[in-house]
Amino acid sequence: MKKFISAFLSIFILLVLNFSLSKFLQLPFLELSFMTGLISTIIIGFFSSEGGFTTELSNVRFKHLLHKDSRTNTHFIDFHINIPFIVSLLYTLISAIFSLIAYWKYF
Repeated sequence: MKKFISAFLSIFILLVLNFSLSKFLQLPFLELSFMTGLISTIIIGFFSSEGGFTTELSNVRFKHLLHKDSRTNTHFIDFHINIPFIVSLLYTLISAIFSLIAYWKYF
């Protein structure tokens, strides 16, 4: 039940965000749906990972306090796939398909 609520809340937030952006920028809903999905997928993916460049920058001040063995950097990024990431990825793929269908005559 928790996964269903999380998925429903994620799709609701994506739709509200896309609708509000389309009203604010006075553009059609379909034109902004792919970019909204892509940007939200990137943001959710960024905050669902541990490690990498940003974590390395935040730990630089404390590296001299650690033992020599723990100073080595593994450069591995631990990524957690969660329900909002999957929903935003599916939203992006579906909106890309609909955009491709709608604008097929321009290709």
